[in-house]
Amino acid sequence: MNREEILEFVRRNTTSFMATVDGGEPCVRAMTSPHIDDDGITFCTGTGKDVCRQLLANPSVELCFWSRGERLQLRIRGKLEKLDDEELKKQIVETRFTFLKPVVEQFGWDTLTLFRISKGKARTWSGESPAEINPVVFDF
Repeated sequence: MNREEILEFVRRNTTSFMATVDGGEPCVRAMTSPHIDDDGITFCTGTGKDVCRQLLANPSVELCFWSRGERLQLRIRGKLEKLDDEELKKQIVETRFTFLKPVVEQFGWDTLTLFRISKGKARTWSGESPAEINPVVFDF
């Protein structure tokens, strides 16, 4: 997969499983990517959540996107960067995460934190071809 194919796969399969580290122990949770563009894949989380604290302490992650229909898994390993972009937060809440409107109205925009992965290493695995395909290094 090249960079464009990776982004297109993520656009079709916006939920991933994100692995972080907390006190030396792995933590995995499902995360939705509400914004995907040429700059990378952006995640939004509550500022007070454990995942936010973990990412601020150690931004290294591995993401695993899965397409059941394509029987294809895409893993991306890299570092997330914290974004300070209130306009992007507004866009995400207005278009993708409308359930967060009452939270933002009550607590303000600082209650949300954005993280983006813009470079890293991608690997694919297919149920059709179980051997892992050689890694593709991508840079956004």
